[in-house]
Amino acid sequence: MIKIYDSLKQKLVPFKPIKKNEVSFYVCGPTVYGPGHIGHARTYIAFDIIRRYLEYKKYKVKYIMNITDVHDDIIKTAIKEKTDIFTLGNKYTRLFLKDQESLGNKKATKNPRVTEHIKEIIKYVQKLENKGLAYESDDSVYFDVNKYKKYGKLNNIKIEKGKTGTRVDTDKYERKQASDFVLWKKSKKNEPSWLGPWGEGRPGWHIECSVMSKKYLGEQIDIHGGARDLKFPHHENEIAQSEAIGKTPFVKYWMHAGLLKINNQKMSKSLNNYITIKDVLKKYDPRVIRMFVASSHYQSELNWSKKNLKQAENRLQRIDEFLSRLGKGKTISLSKYEKAIEKVMDDNFNTPEALAIIFKLINDINPKIDKVDGKEIKEFFERIDKIFNFLIKPKESVPQIINNLLKERETYRKERQWEKADKIRQKLDQLGYIIKDTNKGPKIIKK
Repeated sequence: MIKIYDSLKQKLVPFKPIKKNEVSFYVCGPTVYGPGHIGHARTYIAFDIIRRYLEYKKYKVKYIMNITDVHDDIIKTAIKEKTDIFTLGNKYTRLFLKDQESLGNKKATKNPRVTEHIKEIIKYVQKLENKGLAYESDDSVYFDVNKYKKYGKLNNIKIEKGKTGTRVDTDKYERKQASDFVLWKKSKKNEPSWLGPWGEGRPGWHIECSVMSKKYLGEQIDIHGGARDLKFPHHENEIAQSEAIGKTPFVKYWMHAGLLKINNQKMSKSLNNYITIKDVLKKYDPRVIRMFVASSHYQSELNWSKKNLKQAENRLQRIDEFLSRLGKGKTISLSKYEKAIEKVMDDNFNTPEALAIIFKLINDINPKIDKVDGKEIKEFFERIDKIFNFLIKPKESVPQIINNLLKERETYRKERQWEKADKIRQKLDQLGYIIKDTNKGPKIIKK
């Protein structure tokens, strides 16, 4: 049985989805006012592997990741870049989805966008207001945290007299104190807006996830995931506005991924250590990034450094070399390794331990690699790679121009024109390909 560390209960609990063999899974997506960074990559790869493992265990997973395309930060950036939020949002949404594909993450079942759900958000805020849980002020509509007695249960925050009703007119606030939060922001001059019962305005940040998760996954959902820095205030506020008028619990299992540092420093633009996914992919193969992420438990803090990335590269090379050396031989049982991997993955998705078992298999088989069934081992790796999506090196299609040069070289070799053949080898080397002459003919390898 799978056990998950539930951030709300603060302990490992058995995983029993609401519907048998089905999992409703919601992950907080990006706010699209700039390119995705490696912190995003860490979070979304971690949850992608968790999703893949659930599917490996034969669960049908409905995976929703929202796109926040109206927000204070988007408006500020649009003004700075002299454009509108829709043009800006479309640009960075496309880039984000492209980055996800490049990183090897599976497509979400749906990526709902806030601007496409304004009517549903207005209706939900009205419902909160009609229940006496929200109130209108001069500048916004707020959720009254005093009306939800369980407010603060995710972050162990207690509502204290005099601490509420502070009308925080921003979606991001640092102090862990109970504060009435914005549901609907009345528009200011030259800001994007939609007509609601309270006049022109736009949604607050927190309301979108409650509305869209309920629309696509139902009143109650199995798993809600996100980076640890979303626990407060975002997820706390989600719980309040969802459970105050809906079924309780809103979420069965809260999961939070650890944050990423760069060379043991917090990632920030001011420190000039903010690295985009696009730039990272210019330097590192996506397999390396996935190995780097999986080498650490999803809840742990992870340090981005050349040393750790080199270690991930070396581990992948070891797997690649092992698989390339497999030949033909007798059948051996690999079930104990597969069961061992499932056992540690069932224990709150322990990817570092799962990888340790894979390398134990390599160590065990290496001394007798010429005597075992290579096909069986490859099939084992293919099965396990449905979880990780980086163990098997993808086959690269060789460009036709390279194949033509290879054929030309072989012709010269048959005619014993060694000098001309060697010039083609040098040309292929300049184009990034190495030739290895074997008994079965030339083998072309991309550098």
